[in-house]
Amino acid sequence: MSSALRLFGLLLGITVLGWLVARANLAELIGVFARIGWGFLAILAVRATTVVVNAAAWRCLVPRENRPPFASFVGLRWIGEAINTTLPVAQIGGDVVRARLLQQRIVNPARGAASVAVDFSVTIIAEILFTVLGFVLLAWLSAEASWWPAAVAAALLLPFIWLSWEFLISRRLLVSLEHLLSRFGRRRLAVWMALLGEALSLVASSRAALALSLALHAATLFGNAVETWLTLRLMGAPIGFAAAVMLESISFAARSAAFLIPSGWGAQEATLVALAAVAGLSPDSALALGLVKRAREFAIGLPGLAAWAVAERRAAVCPTR
Repeated sequence: MSSALRLFGLLLGITVLGWLVARANLAELIGVFARIGWGFLAILAVRATTVVVNAAAWRCLVPRENRPPFASFVGLRWIGEAINTTLPVAQIGGDVVRARLLQQRIVNPARGAASVAVDFSVTIIAEILFTVLGFVLLAWLSAEASWWPAAVAAALLLPFIWLSWEFLISRRLLVSLEHLLSRFGRRRLAVWMALLGEALSLVASSRAALALSLALHAATLFGNAVETWLTLRLMGAPIGFAAAVMLESISFAARSAAFLIPSGWGAQEATLVALAAVAGLSPDSALALGLVKRAREFAIGLPGLAAWAVAERRAAVCPTR
């Protein structure tokens, strides 16, 4: 994504968020943080737990031999999430960085990029499943909601699973693409595809490892819903867990769909406000929820950026492999 496009997306998102805040009761929005108080530490603890579980989901895809310690995966996952949520970059910028940093910590560097590619695909599958659940809950909680969004999300699931398996695991699609590029004289791209295939073969591709990774990623998505449920309870606007899952699922899907907007600024908050009535919340409470989520991102993300700077400095001074 070009810098101009990122800047446009960021300005658009901030404009939408500013418009939502201007229409809301500012005193109510500010008062939410006072009501939460020290409970904000509990919100941070829930989020930190999901980072640790996500790291475990990533680590299980890397074969045991020469695998870095678990703490390394936790730190790199934390850094990747910090980049994705606090910097004006594409929402996969952190995944690129964590792949590169892992390459510096393992004997075969290609394994780092390959593990992130598989982990990213497994994450998307879990997110699609979670989105389907969110739309089902939306239709269940609201008599006016339609079932077609859930049907569309479900229809996207099987093709994505097939493409991910053929491209990243069995690699048949990758080999076909390599041959096609060679036939059309694109030898450099064909060589790159061959190297990618060799790297992917170094990543654990057993069904047990993939199933465990998928289960752990799914658990973190429900952990995010627990965070939403807890935040609203601390705000003094409690809702049921089903409604919390619906809010988290659809707002996260909207944020991911708005990939042109760094960190989904504005998209997440606008979706929460649109779903407020279905969840039994006022628009101001829904917007306040979005702002608390942003505060949590910076509370975890800014130290993560500092950890990134330290990791880069250590790699420059004393490269490890």
